[in-house]
Amino acid sequence: MSKRTYFVKLACSLAFVVGLSPVQSAEDKHDIEFLKKSALMIDRHVAALYKSKKLDVPAVVDDSTFLRRSFLVAGGRIPNLEEARAFLEIEDSDKRESLVTYLMSSDGYRSHMTNYLLDILRVQETFDGNRASAEQYLEFVHTSVAENKPWDVFCRELLASRGSIWNEGNGAVGYYVRDKGMELDNLSNTMRIFTGTRMECAQCHDDPFGEYERIDFYHLAAFVTGQGEVNKGPWDKVWREVRDAKEERTDFGELVDWIGDNVHYPSLGGGGDGRIALPDDYQYRDGEPREMIGGKTPFGKRVRTSDRKNDYNSRETFAEWISSPSNLRFNVTIVNRMWQRVMGRGIWEPVDEYKEPKDTVSPALVNDLVNLMQTLEYDLKAFQNVLLLTRTFQFAANPQAFDSGVPQSFNGRQLERMTAEQVWDSMVTLVTGNPDAQPKRKFGNEIIYDKKTVLAGEKTMEQLSKELLAIKSAKAYREYVNELLEGIKYEGGKKKSKVESGPANGMARASELESPAPHGHFLRQFGQSDRVLLDSATNEANMAQVLSMMNGHVEKMVVSNTDSALYKALEAGSTDRDKVRYLYYAVLGRPPSSGEMRLLMRDVIDGSQESYRNLSSALLATHEFLFVQ
Repeated sequence: MSKRTYFVKLACSLAFVVGLSPVQSAEDKHDIEFLKKSALMIDRHVAALYKSKKLDVPAVVDDSTFLRRSFLVAGGRIPNLEEARAFLEIEDSDKRESLVTYLMSSDGYRSHMTNYLLDILRVQETFDGNRASAEQYLEFVHTSVAENKPWDVFCRELLASRGSIWNEGNGAVGYYVRDKGMELDNLSNTMRIFTGTRMECAQCHDDPFGEYERIDFYHLAAFVTGQGEVNKGPWDKVWREVRDAKEERTDFGELVDWIGDNVHYPSLGGGGDGRIALPDDYQYRDGEPREMIGGKTPFGKRVRTSDRKNDYNSRETFAEWISSPSNLRFNVTIVNRMWQRVMGRGIWEPVDEYKEPKDTVSPALVNDLVNLMQTLEYDLKAFQNVLLLTRTFQFAANPQAFDSGVPQSFNGRQLERMTAEQVWDSMVTLVTGNPDAQPKRKFGNEIIYDKKTVLAGEKTMEQLSKELLAIKSAKAYREYVNELLEGIKYEGGKKKSKVESGPANGMARASELESPAPHGHFLRQFGQSDRVLLDSATNEANMAQVLSMMNGHVEKMVVSNTDSALYKALEAGSTDRDKVRYLYYAVLGRPPSSGEMRLLMRDVIDGSQESYRNLSSALLATHEFLFVQ
């Protein structure tokens, strides 16, 4: 059977069997032959590195390791029984390439990539504690991944955002609202995320160990100042009147307060001032305290704004500069981030500290990867597809390579624990069989007041915000709020509407749940980021995880759940040996070794449900299950 015929049948049968909803594949946008040639180019650079170290290129891993590695890296979960059998029990020389195409076409890629972006952007359910919902920002990230939005476009939409978050498709405003009142901290994070440039020290003083001074930081900050809320004057005046009259706890006062949090707070007025005053404690000769300075870029293409007049499009100017194809730092940083995501380690670490290509272990490779990223028009899905097609991704680790100075990123994916999201999504796979068919997060535009939907069918949050943000006088504002209150009170006598939007619950993938999960949830126990600081996720072990695996959540969720897909694997086998093999497929993505099978048949498996439950519990507790190999 040819590769093409084989995979078409495999993909179609699996989509039918497990209910996948494929998204646009990289092959739809970029010819598979080009992707394969690009993968070969990468492998040649890596082979040249090994040759320079007088080492043999590592061997590739076996089919079982490749299967599980590919699923966890590309789809964020382990394969289910049907997927494992389809791959392991068919002989075809091109089946690895076919598997990559299948994974990059699956909804699992979207889910796993969404987790990645929610982490690096530190997206939470609400802004400023519980002050305002961040649902539209979450929707923007989810939708951008589902649409496979190019990285440069995604970056520009975030950094040049303005207006109300409730305007259709304008959730990117949440990037700045997320750090409202902390514009300088937000800028530091922006430079780390998109250019690998660490400037946080220069926020307070000249950095003796870095290349940038305090004046450089403030020149950059000038581009993003002026992040006021849209037309907040009328609201401010009404709210002052409410406070002066001590009406905060009246129905009117509470509604005005709610409007401030949910309409004005998640909005961004103007496009940036383009100039900023140096702080009162500025202590260097290149500026005076409170001196107004304009925007100026410290590297790449030189871009400036005036220090004498406001530039109301300075955030757009900043966004264009950051995401420009000529900005080498932007290009190199996203290349290294994607290499780390697929290979397990960046070409250099940490990925948010920029290196000139000439200073890396393989300058030619880095330059060619940048060219590839630009050729693919910043399509991160296609770029990762190329990396997954490489022989380098398939390498088995070679300890000798470390002794000869070959970085881990070129030496096979190193053994490491799954992320919290990978563990959770793998558990959902064992319970449901197909996690991608489970409930998805729902995004809405309803007016949710006092924890219920109001004015349903009459007005949406987008309409409400447009009307409120257009009011010019405090008198008209007060009149509008009174009319709105009357409408809400009228609805109060009716049956409360059910809120349909929001995160999914129970058996759903991590990307569809609350962001981040609440304290005490399985995901937090296993190290999910709190999305407060950059890079705050961890995959380090702790006692809570051990208890959860042995007799806690995992025991209830999977081992004791006789209706789980894991135990349905037993129905596929007609003999005890087949049933054992299928349990291994479902949990570890491989068949048992001959020694394991002999031991199990002799000492463990007696044909009872209890013996299979014990085997399942043991397999889930192994390091092999919890680690990416």
